[in-house]
Amino acid sequence: MIERVLAFLRGGTIGFNKPELLLLDSVIDALPKAESDILGKQVKSVSIVQRHNPGRLVAAYYPKRSCVPLLPYPGCEYCLAKVSYRFNGTTRITNVVLHDGKFMTFERNVPRKNDRIDAIVKVSLHPSGYKPVAQEIDAEEHGGNA
Repeated sequence: MIERVLAFLRGGTIGFNKPELLLLDSVIDALPKAESDILGKQVKSVSIVQRHNPGRLVAAYYPKRSCVPLLPYPGCEYCLAKVSYRFNGTTRITNVVLHDGKFMTFERNVPRKNDRIDAIVKVSLHPSGYKPVAQEIDAEEHGGNA
């Protein structure tokens, strides 16, 4: 109970919602076994999930003293996967992004708590052409001052 209150006070929840977990599970299933195990451990270690810009940017945070294994993809923002899913008859794509080898964000078309994903259409690992959403959100919210 205390964890939920602390997460709420920090603007988040203690875990992922069902549609977010479905996206993560689809990526875990698509990865090679060793990487699948690592991502699974990371997901289980997340202590707070913040939905900074619901539907567009969801971030995962780990306890300060956590020591989770890292995926072998360094860099500030590395798109591990693009997950295509069907929702209400349309196909949407969400990026699953690592920060220094650790799962950190869902970006673009992130399903919300009560969204029901009809089907996972495709999981594309290590896609090219990834563009972070944070700069777009900053520009929209702050215009020329971003």
